[in-house]
Amino acid sequence: MLGIPNPPPGLPLENGPDYMPLPKSIAVYIPPVLPDDPALRAAGAGWLPRISTALEAYRIGGPDQSLDLSDVTPDERRFLNELLRPGEVSALAMGEPLLQIEETVFTGLWRIRGETETSRIDLLEVADIPTILRTRAKAGPLPLPAPESIPHDVINAPHILAELIARSAEFEATGKTHMINLDLVPMSDAELSWLVSMLGEGPVVIISAGYGSCRIRSTNLAGTWWVQYSNANDALILNSLEIASIPAVACAAADDIADSADRMRSLGVVYQ
Repeated sequence: MLGIPNPPPGLPLENGPDYMPLPKSIAVYIPPVLPDDPALRAAGAGWLPRISTALEAYRIGGPDQSLDLSDVTPDERRFLNELLRPGEVSALAMGEPLLQIEETVFTGLWRIRGETETSRIDLLEVADIPTILRTRAKAGPLPLPAPESIPHDVINAPHILAELIARSAEFEATGKTHMINLDLVPMSDAELSWLVSMLGEGPVVIISAGYGSCRIRSTNLAGTWWVQYSNANDALILNSLEIASIPAVACAAADDIADSADRMRSLGVVYQ
């Protein structure tokens, strides 16, 4: 058997393969459990069937099912906080009021929280994606910039913007979605910065975590979203623009919502 000699001390290996570093962590699913405290379990007795019924009644494309938690008792709130831990998707809907949104460990069951000057907002909503995100993200058309206003070193980005404006108008008229992978388009940092400034930053930010993460940001062009995927080491691996009501990666699937209904119903049976 041939042996491979070790390099002399202090000398690096030459021409070795450059591997991507392994992830330091990965999200794992932890099944929800009912609180041990008898008082909390008693306080939450009525919530399991109510949430199960809302999950079972929901159909994608149909009306969302919502439950108001703003007036629950302290023990009920503690029960729900323990049961409905955050899942992999969270969002921020800027505006009045500012709303923080988290998908719970039950896929398709969302917690929506915020405050007005006079009240606290705390809702559970069953949906593929909360309605407020679609509502807040709504935008209008954008004009093409005057050619003389485009910097001389910005060459490819104006063509991307023109395509986006045309595709956005088509989406508004027909619902046809579209995606542009910016990694396949030769653009300098200056061009990307120009494109960001032209599209603007909309009021909705969505983060989908798991093995790596996906950051989704609405823009000021109707139906147009920045979608950026990073690996578990926070390195950007895909930079794209999507034209859709909401990018599909943020939405819960019908099968997953049905599974959430089954799991919630099973908890209720165990509880009894």
